[in-house]
Formats: sequence, C-alpha cells, structure tokens
Amino acid sequence: MIKWLNQIRTLLVAIPSIATLMTINLENDLVYSATIMLALLFIRLPLYIPRFSIVLLIAELIGFGWLAYTYKGILFLLPFATLIGVFAWRPTPQISFAWTGGGAIVLLTALDGREPEIITAVLLLWCMTAGIMHALNRFEARQQQTENLYDKLARSHEELEAARRRVIEYASQIERYAQTEERNRIAKDIHDDLGHRLIRVKMMSEAAIQLFDSNPSRSFGLLTQIRDQLQESMENMRRTVRRLAVPEPDESRRYALDRLVNESAAAIGIDVSFIVSGNVQPLYPSVEMILYMNAQEAITNAVRHGGATAIDIVLDFKVDIVSLAVSNNGSLPKEPVAPGLGMRGMKERMALVKGELSWSVADRFVVTTAIPLKNERVKEQKLAPTAVPQSTADSAPGRRLPL
Repeated sequence: MIKWLNQIRTLLVAIPSIATLMTINLENDLVYSATIMLALLFIRLPLYIPRFSIVLLIAELIGFGWLAYTYKGILFLLPFATLIGVFAWRPTPQISFAWTGGGAIVLLTALDGREPEIITAVLLLWCMTAGIMHALNRFEARQQQTENLYDKLARSHEELEAARRRVIEYASQIERYAQTEERNRIAKDIHDDLGHRLIRVKMMSEAAIQLFDSNPSRSFGLLTQIRDQLQESMENMRRTVRRLAVPEPDESRRYALDRLVNESAAAIGIDVSFIVSGNVQPLYPSVEMILYMNAQEAITNAVRHGGATAIDIVLDFKVDIVSLAVSNNGSLPKEPVAPGLGMRGMKERMALVKGELSWSVADRFVVTTAIPLKNERVKEQKLAPTAVPQSTADSAPGRRLPL
C-alpha cells in the first residue's frame, strides 16, 4: 500500500503546485519552482530514512503549511499529502487523532483570509480523508491478521499431518513389535510346554514298552498317563492354533453357542445337545462372550475331571434373566467342589455383568450361569441373537437339538 500512497502524495504536491503556477502571477517563478522541486524530493526521504520518518513528516507538514500560506492558490492541498504519508505508516489510533488535530490547525493557518465556506469545506475534506485512511488501515490490519491466521493454520495443518504420519508409523512399529512378542511367546509356549510334554510322552512310551511283558499293570498306568498328557497337549495346541489363525469374515458369530456346540462335539468326540427355551431375544456382545466362555470352560471341566461322554446345554430366556445350564453325565465329585482356576475365571467374568455362577450335584453335575437382562434395547440395529442359531430360535421352546 505504501507504494501507491507515495504516488498519490507526489500527485498531491505536483498538481496543486502546477495549477497554482498557471493561475496566479508570482513575482519569482524560479524560486517557486525550485521550492516545489525540493518539496517533491523531501517527501521521498521517509522511504529512505524510516527511523526519522516522524520528524521528517512534521517538518513536511510545517513546510507545506508555509507554502500554502505564502503562495495561496490551491496549495492548501499540500498538507493532505502529509496526512496520507502519516497514515501510510499505520500509526496507533491516538497518534492518528493527534496528527489529524494538529494538521487541521496548520491547515487553518494556511487558509487564513479565505472565505468561511472554503475553510469549512477544506476542513470537512481533511476529516474525511483522515477517516478514510484510518478505515483503510484497519481493513489492511484485519487482512494481515487473516493472512497470519491462515499461515498459522497451514503450519498447524502441516504439523498435524506430520504428527499423523508419525503416529501411523509408530502404530505400525507397535504392531510389528506386538506380532514379534506374540510369536516369541507362542514359540516359548510350544517349546516349554508342548515340547516338554512330547519328550515326557516319548520317555513314558519307551518305559511302557519295556514294562509291557514284565509289569503289565504298571505299563497300563503309563499308557493312561500318556493319554492324559496327549489330551492336554492337544488342548494347548488348539489354543495356540486359534491365536495364530486369521479371523473369519463373519466375526459376529465368533461367540455363538451353537458354534461352540458343533466345535466341541467334533473336536472332543462326545454327545453334546443344545436346548433353547423362553422368549428368545438379542443379547449384548459382552453377554454373548461370557456365556460362550463359561460354556466352553464347563465343557472342558466336564471332560477333564468327570470323564463325561454326554453334555447337555440349556439356554433359558426369562423375563429379566438369561441362564445357561451345562450338565454332564460324568462321575460326580465325592468331596465338596473347590473352585479352581477355571471356576474363578468364570466368577470374575460374572462379576463384570453382575451375574451369578452356581453349581449343583444331584443326578448330574450342573454349572449354571445367570445374567440379568437390561430393559433398554438397541432399536436402531435389528440384530439376530448370535448366541442362538436361527433354526433354534425359530423352533418351539424346549426343543432338544442333539448334535
């Protein structure tokens, strides 16, 4: 803005000076012309000596006032050049007001002897010029502020993008680290658990072969231990393989009870049946997972500790409670059941949903999981109950599904 304002300043000095020279008979045109030339040079000094711009502008205002007072004509326009020069340096509102008042006094002095109408019109023009310049400065200040904010926003965006890239890279590193840790942990599990078990099985097999003729009963005991060791090794291997397997596309069926029943029946080779009763309704994913894991633990305990060959699972939907009862035909415990690690894990899961875990010993050993149902339902999503197969949910309550 300073460049074109300086051009206006030059025109405000040159045009009134030439017009005055052409309309008024001056005694010494040469002195007048030299003075105007010096004035044109003087108004350029603030550009080259910005440190003394205020002092130079004050001297300029006084000089222009003297020229207007001495030579008359329309030289009263010269102080307007100084006014524009002051506002070109964007002074504070206080300095702008003081300069406008001081310049008005100099302008009144230069207009001494003129008609009141001319004086009034020139003063109004002076005030309007000051107001326009002040508004222009405010507009440019806001524009500059907007540009600064835009630059700051652009830098922030670049920093945010850089931070996003760093986070993605860091997440990728964490993922690789986690995968490496998981591989190392699985390798350690296989080496420390499965490897040692297989070594023991091999040694016990050799001992059983050696004792087969001389001590058949001891050889039979070793074979029984080998069977138990292999069963535990198979379960550990299944858990390891599940951790390594790629998730299936239909993850919504991951904790479905009918899926557990099918897998258990196929893997363990026992008779597993599934009964659904009551008013079937969708379950929250957390409830489905707890029912699934508790049923899985109950099936494993029934086979491991009770030697069960048939397991019945009953899922009963009541008004405010859903219960899961897992019973088996295995041997009944002769002493009170002491909760082991698996039962404690089931209790901890039940505590998360304010449910209850109980077991009973009568004709069969039964483990019951009872979870309260919440009244509020998700109406926006129409979810099929993933804990129950569709064919079972549509069947009559109490229908037995042997698998």
